Amino acid sequence: MIQLRDKNNFEYGEDKMLDGIVVNEKCKSLACKIREIIDAKSSFADWLNNQNIRDQLKLDIKICLVKNGYPPQYTPEVFREVMDQVENFKENEDIAL
Repeated sequence: MIQLRDKNNFEYGEDKMLDGIVVNEKCKSLACKIREIIDAKSSFADWLNNQNIRDQLKLDIKICLVKNGYPPQYTPEVFREVMDQVENFKENEDIAL
């Protein structure tokens, strides 16, 4: 979330240094909310190939982003990048299991 924020040059939450690591509680909270949505939707077998589940996942994440003001000015590019990260995360997590 922080990398995407910085890449697209918008403000979201407050960064703090903790043991040499940048921590942003607002970004962390949003990432946790998105993770909960992903975990709920990906519990369906073959969710990446089921267009209905993917569409609902996208809608749920889009609603979550908007409700949490991420980004402050909505842009399709940021949403697309978040969804790319979601799909990449789940595909790689499934391989690791």
